[in-house]
Amino acid sequence: MAEPVGEVGRIGCPSAVRPADDLELRRLRAERYFRGKDVLDIGTGDGRLVWVVAPIARTVLGIDPDPVGVAEATRRARRSGAHNARFKVSTGQDLGVGTERFDTAIFSWSL
Repeated sequence: MAEPVGEVGRIGCPSAVRPADDLELRRLRAERYFRGKDVLDIGTGDGRLVWVVAPIARTVLGIDPDPVGVAEATRRARRSGAHNARFKVSTGQDLGVGTERFDTAIFSWSL
């Protein structure tokens, strides 16, 4: 994997163009896709969208190739008591979810 340049590609990096996490999902009127659903967040990073979705979803699995981001997200899930949120190191090319099925997938700002 290429090394990040400056802040670009770093977990939690500021973005002048990416909207706030809750605003992004509200504008999409996305709640209907997450309420009571099993959700896959591809490119989860530090879980920025998981924290918005987890309170209404049945389960959320966040995957990301960055082990540092996944470790931080896992720690935050434990601290916050988000028992329905899980994280694993994996890529979008090889989701590594086996036979697990999801109702909705998020792929936001991951390219």
